[in-house]
Amino acid sequence: MSVFLTLLTIALISTFFYYPVPTEYLQYLQIAAIATPALLLILQMFKLGKSAGTTADKPAERPEQPKQPAAAKSLSVEAGNDAAVVQFLARLQEKGRLVDFIMDDIAAYDDESVGAAARIVHQGCREVLNDGFTIETVHAGEEMETISLADNYDSHAYRLIGKVPDSAPFDGRVLHRGWKTTRVNLPHVVNTADHIEAARSIIAPAEV
Repeated sequence: MSVFLTLLTIALISTFFYYPVPTEYLQYLQIAAIATPALLLILQMFKLGKSAGTTADKPAERPEQPKQPAAAKSLSVEAGNDAAVVQFLARLQEKGRLVDFIMDDIAAYDDESVGAAARIVHQGCREVLNDGFTIETVHAGEEMETISLADNYDSHAYRLIGKVPDSAPFDGRVLHRGWKTTRVNLPHVVNTADHIEAARSIIAPAEV
């Protein structure tokens, strides 16, 4: 799924740079360019939470403390990770109405209404990302500039696409500078059974 969203993001960006986009489709592409990275970020956070949960499941040596059953401990860690991800999605909904926007059928609205909604989604989701992360570009240079990567390049930071030669140097153009975070501040969930169960399932309560 993450590979699909990554390829979709690259395709959208490439479309903006290389192909003339008709005016009637421009707003829809802009909306997709906002929503796709947001969904990719949520998916990556979920995977990181699962990975952290696996590490946390290793029993620590704590003398004179009763051992907690492995099944119960695993469930608690998994529930906490799920709740943190759901609560981050809840923040995106609260500030940017992201879930409302994604789940709604925008085909029923005119371009002006869709564009106005996209601006609200963009502003709100940007605020949430800035609160939860310090985000910087992976590549310090500019997009579309030429670059040459040696054989020992960081494959986590740079992804080679297109026709890739068998050996270095790998010469090409920077289609996207990439993103990285130097600070993560996920929502903290109160560790009680009732609160965890609600936090891992409720994105936004129904309003009466």
